[in-house]
Amino acid sequence: MTGDRPQLDLLPSAEVVGLLLDAEARVVPAVRAVAGQLAAGADLIAARLAAGGRLLFAGAGTSGRIAAAEAAELPGTFGLDRHRVGWRIAGGSDSTDSAEDDLTGAERDIASLACTPADVLVAVAASGSTPYTLALADAARQAGAAVIAVVTVAGSPLTERAEVAIAPDPGPEVLRGSSRLTAGTAQKVALNALTTAAMARWGRVHGDLMVDVVPANAKLRQRAAGIVAEIAGVGPDEAAEALRRCADDARAAVLVLAAGLDPAAARQRAAAHRSLREALG
Repeated sequence: MTGDRPQLDLLPSAEVVGLLLDAEARVVPAVRAVAGQLAAGADLIAARLAAGGRLLFAGAGTSGRIAAAEAAELPGTFGLDRHRVGWRIAGGSDSTDSAEDDLTGAERDIASLACTPADVLVAVAASGSTPYTLALADAARQAGAAVIAVVTVAGSPLTERAEVAIAPDPGPEVLRGSSRLTAGTAQKVALNALTTAAMARWGRVHGDLMVDVVPANAKLRQRAAGIVAEIAGVGPDEAAEALRRCADDARAAVLVLAAGLDPAAARQRAAAHRSLREALG
């Protein structure tokens, strides 16, 4: 150590790993400290989606890639129409550090994203000052969309542009300035909590089950059948057959088994209610 900074290149690998893991242990307490803001953001997202809006994400560098990964998981996990989830990363799939300052690229992405007053944009930037992300947040606000900021620096420019500012502070990085470490983990944890709570609030969760999971492969078909079986109180084969008859609509399959509806009526009833719990009630 020199002063209070580790000399990573002089340490055995085991000590470097230990320092990195000790730093990661600060993340959850830091995110827990902003639980109120996460809940407010989740309620805002659920309200916009319930009103027909879209959930959009924007970021650059590590923050952009974390945001894109979060967005990409939502349609399959929660059955969202892919047209209702969108994201933009500075530089696109070939993103580089230089793209963070590319305001020309930001203008193109602003035009293609075409925010509306019904939408909500989750703008992610560890520093809260990335030019690309600020430009998209400004454009979203001008279009009337709501903005949620996810940063690790409180009081940063991005937080000033947001209806809800989520700013966990996990402390300094072990590798100084590398925001892909604890800052990246804090953003990932915050986004997981934000979106999962929003989906639960919106009715896309039943108990602790992913009732709207899209059974796009054999593993997920088995998972969906297990969900139907657990809710309806039937065996896996009966659940799988109901799921097949309902064109892989797990909500409808539950209604077929639990309410005695035919598949067409079950699908109609499932679509007419915000949540499966309401449809069953």
